[in-house]
Amino acid sequence: MAKRAARDAGAPKRNMSAYLLYQNAMREQFKALNPGMTFGQLAKYTSAMYSELVPSEKEAWVARAEADKARYLHELASYVPPPGYDPKGDAIVSAVNVKYGKKGKPEKDANAPKRNMSAYLLYQNAMREQFKRENPGMTFGQLAKYTSHMYKNLTPEEKATWEARAQQDKARYDAEIAAYVPPPGHDARGVLIDDHRPRKRNKRGPRDPAAPKRASGAYVFFTNVMRPKVLHEFPGIKFVELGKVLGERWRALTPEEKKSYEEMAAEDKVRFQVEMQQYTSTQAAAAPPPPPPVEHSYYHDPSAAYAVYDTQEVPHHDPYAQHHSAHYPA
Repeated sequence: MAKRAARDAGAPKRNMSAYLLYQNAMREQFKALNPGMTFGQLAKYTSAMYSELVPSEKEAWVARAEADKARYLHELASYVPPPGYDPKGDAIVSAVNVKYGKKGKPEKDANAPKRNMSAYLLYQNAMREQFKRENPGMTFGQLAKYTSHMYKNLTPEEKATWEARAQQDKARYDAEIAAYVPPPGHDARGVLIDDHRPRKRNKRGPRDPAAPKRASGAYVFFTNVMRPKVLHEFPGIKFVELGKVLGERWRALTPEEKKSYEEMAAEDKVRFQVEMQQYTSTQAAAAPPPPPPVEHSYYHDPSAAYAVYDTQEVPHHDPYAQHHSAHYPA
């Protein structure tokens, strides 16, 4: 993950979006309601709960975000940054030393060929603005679902046109990458090479194969059902694009449609808790008993040249005395 530039401790605290304000306010409550959820599952649950808010509830959080933005702008107007910091309080870092871009991804050569896109992504990019104009009241998730539905219902001839465009885009990319000469320090695709790139360390130890499988969230059950359908609709779709389509379709579900997946997740959570109790009991029973306390029969003083036993006395050995009696008899 990319390391953020240092920030002036006296700089105004940045404003938060409506969703972040909601997330911070509801985090502890959602954790209490779902004690078995992992961090990732809890984040997905929070996102799903926010998307299901009625417009009046969502407007309340939007109003809080606007108030927080006004607070930030007011504080920023009177903020005087110290030397070495920009007007927002961030440390000024030379661009030469920045090796990674957003989300910790290595920087790419600006002259490297642009990656090719699938038929569906080309269609989505081309039709996005038209569909937004034709459906001004649609949310982002509804628009994504609508676009996917429209693509799915294209005639074979229409779909063949977009697939031909995708093949042309792939041929364009292959030709450009073949003629591309990466600058020093970049790989064949133009990605910056850095042997000192920070690597995430796995602090967890190896997982016991006999341990119960962790409970899955509603979104995981949804992807298990929807993934084969998307792969059938878009043969050859890339992994990243597959994730985007699944996310769009999940956000476009109604509360009633999500309910079945949430029930699956609730059942799986109970299953995990029961199996975890059995696993813990089995581990405790199989653990070796603790060794009995050791009762020493003597006390040892490492600073002395002798030991005193509880039951008998051991004569003190004095090498000097033995040497003296051998050479100077009484």
